[in-house]
Amino acid sequence: MKNHFPTTINRRYATLAVTLITLTWLYVAFRPNLRVPTTADWKPYISIPGSASAPFESAQTTATSIDIFAFPAVDSSSLKSVCDDTQWNASMVFTCDNNVGGVGNIRNSILNCVRYTISAGAALVIPQIIIRDTSDISRIRTGQRTSMDYMFDVAHFVQSLRLSCPQLHLYEKAEDIPNRPDQRHLIALMPESLIAKVPKTGLQHPEEWRSTFHTWVSQFESPYQTRVVELARSYLQYPIYSDGEDFALSFGSILKFRADTRILATAVLRRLSQTFNLGLESQWQEPILRDAFFGAHLRTEKDAKEGWPAGDWKYSRYDMQSKLYLSQALDTQSSIIYVASGDPSEVSLFTRDAASINATVTTKSLLLTGTEKGQLEALTWDQQGLVDFLVMLKASNFAGVGHSSFAWNIALKRHASLKGNGQDHLKGPQLLSDEISQVYGLPRSYPEYASCLWP
Repeated sequence: MKNHFPTTINRRYATLAVTLITLTWLYVAFRPNLRVPTTADWKPYISIPGSASAPFESAQTTATSIDIFAFPAVDSSSLKSVCDDTQWNASMVFTCDNNVGGVGNIRNSILNCVRYTISAGAALVIPQIIIRDTSDISRIRTGQRTSMDYMFDVAHFVQSLRLSCPQLHLYEKAEDIPNRPDQRHLIALMPESLIAKVPKTGLQHPEEWRSTFHTWVSQFESPYQTRVVELARSYLQYPIYSDGEDFALSFGSILKFRADTRILATAVLRRLSQTFNLGLESQWQEPILRDAFFGAHLRTEKDAKEGWPAGDWKYSRYDMQSKLYLSQALDTQSSIIYVASGDPSEVSLFTRDAASINATVTTKSLLLTGTEKGQLEALTWDQQGLVDFLVMLKASNFAGVGHSSFAWNIALKRHASLKGNGQDHLKGPQLLSDEISQVYGLPRSYPEYASCLWP
């Protein structure tokens, strides 16, 4: 039996249906957060079994999730020029899975891998990171590998290389390589081993590395069409200014720290401004915050004390670092000192000593509360270091010690915001001395940092 409704009701339902369809279409078409997934989409973070690096992807959507450290993908004309002048061979693929140490070490190692890949005209598998032992921070060579997003924004890395070096083909994982050789036919290489003698300032003729590499790799016979070269860790051997200053200053920006650490670093600065009534909000986009706080990298943790030779020992000691830092704080009239350290007991000592010059010491853990503090504590030791790294970039004045790549990396990036100083910052009285940073140590004793650490 059929139901029959009056014509007016039929029209009313038809009109309602058309309206609902139209509204649904408009919502789908113009909803700001909807986008079609592409091959450039990557998981934002990867949890590591047995670690405390749980993801919290929703952090960026909350009302307090301001990120003053965000910057767009790199579109570098100097990098494009280098890539345009390169002969590319898609059947040669590099892997870069031996990046180990703290953030300064790992960051530079990955950048060197990319630079050698470009030199060879090869493809590249997204690098991996070896994580340190969570129960013994001095044990960094654990062999436990994880994705690059343990520290860095992988989507930014991919997009930057697509814009600045589109010829460089990227694979998400080694299993994606077509015609991939078996384990017996993988080729291991320490890039600098192809050169007879590399001085502390890096390869003398990096432009010759490509031909040397291709001569060397040709000796390996394989039944496979594709050759896979496993790069060993390359750290402070590539001279960063060999492609010009513009290249050196822009290349490092293909790596951007993961979003949660940027958001937490922003929260630390916001809380610092509120706690000490500094009114820094108008300066957020400035590279250096004026008249705000002194940043001190207290590098006295267990791994530093055990990892450096006797000649560096005096700068590894707490009494030497605290003396130098407090003197600098006095000279710069800094009454607020933000300390980066992975050793709470040393921070307590420094807080006590800073009181003698009427300076107040604070840290990320003291400034963050509630959910934000919980997010910080969910990160590993090295991931928390990323937050300190970012905060230190903004410090009004900064101090570190010369055997630390963390301190050098921060000071060199800060120095890049100053114009027209040439190499004066490397001529004393300390290892690095400019108007906004001091890296303490005997001048010219670590030339490899200034020559081979990408800012």
